[in-house]
Amino acid sequence: MKIRNSANGLVVRDGRVLLLRGEWPQPDTYWLPGGGQEPGESLAACVEREVLEETGVRVRAREMLLVRETIPDNHPDGPFPRSGSHRVEMTFWCDIIAEPDVLGGAKPDGPQVDVAWVPVDKLTGLRFLPVWFESRLPALIAHGQKRGVVGVYVGDVA
Repeated sequence: MKIRNSANGLVVRDGRVLLLRGEWPQPDTYWLPGGGQEPGESLAACVEREVLEETGVRVRAREMLLVRETIPDNHPDGPFPRSGSHRVEMTFWCDIIAEPDVLGGAKPDGPQVDVAWVPVDKLTGLRFLPVWFESRLPALIAHGQKRGVVGVYVGDVA
């Protein structure tokens, strides 16, 4: 089994969060922009690159808010049961540097069908990947809005 590091960005503006939407693993699934770390790339550079590639929004990574991991053998019903990849994911608060007139990046995620600014008060009830975010994303956003916050390790969650 390989370990795969990734970083995603929590980008919030005017009470809205930047999210990707796709049809995998189920229709209308949302997730934060981000992706795999490349050799020689810092996690901050990874999240800045991935957010730009997937959304067209240029960001600066700030505080790391969250570290979570998924070990597929512990979550056989999760979205990555046969991936053979132990995933370690870091979530960073990101500041917007520049955004395009129309959302959309040059390298969207494979299952990605849309990029949207979703009102924070509309997050409850949406389907998320990872599922862990479904009930916790509003609290993570509130946590991230406090400058100088300390990141939290939440363990092995699906």
